[in-house]
Amino acid sequence: MGSVHKDICVTVSETVSDALGEPVDALPPLSDAIHTDGLDAVVTNDRSHDVTVTFSYAGMRVLVHSDSTVYVCPLRASRTDSPDTYV
Repeated sequence: MGSVHKDICVTVSETVSDALGEPVDALPPLSDAIHTDGLDAVVTNDRSHDVTVTFSYAGMRVLVHSDSTVYVCPLRASRTDSPDTYV
């Protein structure tokens, strides 16, 4: 596992954990939601690639940009929910 892969997987898990208010180890495996090697392939240090990956994980919509920025929001947000959380 490359360092970018490890970092982006940890970032996704921690961001979802924070948004849900649950510990990371209470979440399902990230690999159940997305092919983690594929995620690693699009999140690179190469600034010439501008890619966004969107997937559902633990009841959240997750957007990962190629620059390692992660946004999450509930799949079914109520009107009083904050629109999104990002790192």
